[in-house]
Amino acid sequence: MTVKPVTSRSLRDASEVARGIFDTATAVGADGTPQRVHSEIRESFADALYRAVLAERPRAVVEVGMAFGIASLAILTALRELGEGGTLISIDPGQSTQWKGMGVESVRRAGLSGQHRLMETFDYIALPQLLAGGAELDFAYIDGWHTFDYTLLDFWYVDRMLRAGGVVGFNDCGMRAVHRVLRFVRTHRRYDPVDVGLPATFTGRNPLATAARRVTGRNDADQYFRKREQWEPDWNFYAPF
Repeated sequence: MTVKPVTSRSLRDASEVARGIFDTATAVGADGTPQRVHSEIRESFADALYRAVLAERPRAVVEVGMAFGIASLAILTALRELGEGGTLISIDPGQSTQWKGMGVESVRRAGLSGQHRLMETFDYIALPQLLAGGAELDFAYIDGWHTFDYTLLDFWYVDRMLRAGGVVGFNDCGMRAVHRVLRFVRTHRRYDPVDVGLPATFTGRNPLATAARRVTGRNDADQYFRKREQWEPDWNFYAPF
């Protein structure tokens, strides 16, 4: 299944703030102090996310992990262009501390704060709160703590809130833990892969690691899935993954 882009523009074309971060590899904190960007999503991944949101036209979006706010800018820039009042909830317990408020400041500088809400607490607290509050999601982007348990927890709660036909995207898919969660998505829930135009990449630290990634199918590009239907397995269901 392919998401057909509604524009050929990139995020740097659409967002001056994002362009500045890409060009200088720095972001500005709430106190005005610049900091070198690290651990950010790749520009090509941000472009794919921006175009996917434009194509899907979601009203309610959640992202797990905000950091410097590049994914946030991709989502919110698209929501603003859609002009349908869509909102983004970002979950990041370290936004004010570890990240010095740089993600929130990037959103503010881009004039997108009105469509944004930060839940500055852990995913295992924020996601159950959203579920208990009756939240319904159209789109989600998971880029939080990349251990198997945390990533699976993020998906499990997102799945509870995501409507049939909604889309969830994952970052850092080449990591073993995230790759294993993607296998769970395919075997334990009813989701279809979505092609957002990102070529598969298997590059490891060395040729042996690259070969291992190819053999195991650990594609490092962001991967997206569309929820085919609301489905709950039987109480004793299990499939190897």
